[in-house]
Amino acid sequence: MKKSAIAMALGLAFSQHAAAQEAAATEPKLQRIEITGSSIKRTEQEAAGSIQILTRDDIERTGQTTALGILNSSSAISTDISSASSSSGSFATGSSGVGMRGLGKVATLVLVNGQRIAQYGLADGAQQNFTNLDAISASAIDRIEILKDGASAIYGSDAIAGVINIILLKDFEGARISANYKESENFKENRNSNISGIIGWGDIDRNGFNTYLTYDAYKSDGYSTGDLRNHYPEWHRQTPGRSTWDVPSVYSPTGNLYRSASNYVAAPGCPASSIDPRDGLCKYDILPQTGLTTDAKRYALASNTHFRIGKDIDANFEITHASAANDYIVAPFAVQPTTASSTWYNAIDGKMVGPYFYPKLPVGHANNPYNVPVEFRARMMDTGDGFNFNRTESKQSRVMLSLTGEVKGFDWKSSVGYMTSDATKATRAASATGYTNAITSGAYKFNGPAGTNSYALLDSMFPIRTTIGESKIGFANAVVSGAVAQLPAGPLNIAFGTDIRQEKYEMASSDNVLRGDLIGIAGLQVKDKMDHYALFTEATIPVFKSVELNAALRADKSTNSDVHYSPKLGVRYTVTDGLLLRATASGGFRAPNVVETGNGLGRSSFATSTNDPRRCGIASTLNNLVQNAANATPADKSQANTLRNADCLAGVPTFVSSNKDLKPETSRSFTAGVVFEPIKNWTMALDYYHIERKDEIGTRSVADVLRDEANLPAGQLVRVDNTASDAQFVALARKYAPTSTTNFGGIGAIGLLYNPYVNSGKTRASGFDFDASGRFNTPVGQARLKLEGTYLWKYQEFSVADNAYDTNMAGTYDMGSRLKTKLRGSLRAGSFDHGMTINYASGYSNNSLGSPTYCVTNNVSAANLGTCGHVGSNTTVDYNLAYSGIKNTKISLYIDNLFQQDAPIQWRDGFSPQFRRIGLTASYTFF
Repeated sequence: MKKSAIAMALGLAFSQHAAAQEAAATEPKLQRIEITGSSIKRTEQEAAGSIQILTRDDIERTGQTTALGILNSSSAISTDISSASSSSGSFATGSSGVGMRGLGKVATLVLVNGQRIAQYGLADGAQQNFTNLDAISASAIDRIEILKDGASAIYGSDAIAGVINIILLKDFEGARISANYKESENFKENRNSNISGIIGWGDIDRNGFNTYLTYDAYKSDGYSTGDLRNHYPEWHRQTPGRSTWDVPSVYSPTGNLYRSASNYVAAPGCPASSIDPRDGLCKYDILPQTGLTTDAKRYALASNTHFRIGKDIDANFEITHASAANDYIVAPFAVQPTTASSTWYNAIDGKMVGPYFYPKLPVGHANNPYNVPVEFRARMMDTGDGFNFNRTESKQSRVMLSLTGEVKGFDWKSSVGYMTSDATKATRAASATGYTNAITSGAYKFNGPAGTNSYALLDSMFPIRTTIGESKIGFANAVVSGAVAQLPAGPLNIAFGTDIRQEKYEMASSDNVLRGDLIGIAGLQVKDKMDHYALFTEATIPVFKSVELNAALRADKSTNSDVHYSPKLGVRYTVTDGLLLRATASGGFRAPNVVETGNGLGRSSFATSTNDPRRCGIASTLNNLVQNAANATPADKSQANTLRNADCLAGVPTFVSSNKDLKPETSRSFTAGVVFEPIKNWTMALDYYHIERKDEIGTRSVADVLRDEANLPAGQLVRVDNTASDAQFVALARKYAPTSTTNFGGIGAIGLLYNPYVNSGKTRASGFDFDASGRFNTPVGQARLKLEGTYLWKYQEFSVADNAYDTNMAGTYDMGSRLKTKLRGSLRAGSFDHGMTINYASGYSNNSLGSPTYCVTNNVSAANLGTCGHVGSNTTVDYNLAYSGIKNTKISLYIDNLFQQDAPIQWRDGFSPQFRRIGLTASYTFF
């Protein structure tokens, strides 16, 4: 089946064009409608080849009840952030966003009913403003149009990689309620449920209006590593840094006393059942409190009132609102190692804080039996049970009035609206002063009965920190289009329009973060407003009966930026009734946002999973001496993994300030394709794309900066003395390999990187989109097939260090699979509707720009090199069945990963569960 799927994907290689064509063929008269990517109304047949359309029927077959899940049913879309699995330490927790072409969510414009929605309140990475898909009511979606081409000439900023237009229902009469439940087989902790309803009344032709209201409520249950532990394969343990992933923690309630690698003992009071006989240390199972996914609850409302004003004006008044709460699974705090230093940034005073060392227990402390200070590795159990928490709450709303009409043969449309989005993230972190004072003074009592330590004391040690973000946008736009002349080959259609927006945005961490009071915590403070003005025009020019040109030009002016012009030119050549050639050339841009160019203190953050090229190889060598020693204890192996990961999967503190001199990011894109209908009801298409983006706003990639360390200006990269931790690591390795001479040679650990916003980045991406569709009759009903996929040929980033484009990242760890396809088949037979989807993603290399020789750098054994270097391809099959034989009732069954195909071995990422999931949906229509 796998080989057949790949062969069909490569052999058909072609377009969604047929889906809209089939729909149009059933209409007695083609209707002129507005299609994503154009301001001029056109027939479906004329524009179908330029976009992928997910109809309501397509959406229901996925069994997905979130906008993110629905969009992931397209191979052209990739998840950039997910509220279910994003790190609890990230800036934009509680949100979901997508991207296209590997260019990320800020280069992909997401619209709802052709208009922008307010960006999520918390900027991802404290820089990226983006559309939060969790705020969109999935049950209100009528269809989704995915434009796989740059469209800045029509929509302005952010449409570099493409446009996703989520179109809500315009009218609905009656009432319907639906409920959905989905759970993974043999892993019930991975479950989610949804209930939705819609009620509407009024007929636009009979009553002159229609109004409806939808409601969505969604809940997913988070699960921990402990819940999943029985499903981890053995190979996961062999991957770098994970040999002790499930070993109980030495940070136990009664603790362990650590003086050196050879003087490490359990503290008094440890229950016998918690003593590890292999090393005599007191252990605690932390995996049940190590979160992998979040507990999420959210609801969304959508309402649209469609009415007529007089005989000529069609009006829609839309109200949407969504609210969400995401809770991360977090463990009680632990006393941190005293030999490793921490550095972070004080944004208010503009300076680095640290290196800071967590305190040892002083002589005379109740838990220190020695006459020298000692490191006490213990867990503070009274900081659990809700005291330690991590929660993000968000709300988003939009109110919009749209008017459309026709005057003397010209179509016109105008919209005005207001939208808001706010989000608050709250959690706790250790105070450098409060924590140190409580430990060194003995005020904090370890392992006492409940209530031994007051809430006031705990709160002084671990105060609440927050990040609050709010976006407010008011907008108005209008467009007029129509035929201005009759050319020999057909009418010359033009459009003129204007777009005005005022955006206010602020995001701020709490003062204790901005002052640098909290250990190792990054923050942001920005508050400003921006005005955006645009004028645009578009023309459709029939050159010959078989050749049509489409030209567009848009001028945008934003606060702090000069006027930017975005052109676009497209051509369609109908060679024969069954063969169409097409091509586009366009310019795009992304305007600097408030975070990047506005007022404020700037941001500090941590670049995660960073490979320090000067220290990682040394750290991996030392780690392997411990991991490969036959007599190494679990505690020593775990400690060696932790020390190794500090250099090979490091969190690098960085500081970035806003820059009012930033220019917009710009892009050039080109597409060329063919649409072919070899026989009736079967259509194929193949399109090539090439996008070059330059003047990218951001910081240099940390990997590029570290590679160029020798040429950096003094002070841009600060290394700090890490002698104490390095000596501990070397001593630990020599405990098992006494003759080893490996050491760090005085190379300090990375303390802080000053990495300002600049217009320096460049990226170019090229590849192919393909799709095919058709239908045929069988003795039991009509069968339909749809194939769609994308192939990433090249993806390169510009290296400032080398002053040239870097190596091709397509097919590497950085970009993942080159080829992604989805082959869908459906068959309706009486009251039963069957559907099946074959999902395929090609394999890729584990090397990356930051680690071009990953397996060698991490000293992977020769026996494991075969699985380390390459991640295999992944093929899964999904099945859906709907039954509508009961009056007013529809029952649907969904089985994802029907044949329970395991995910390929991912040596670098480790085990990623891929279960068979079973879902049921039942809906009832009242009237």
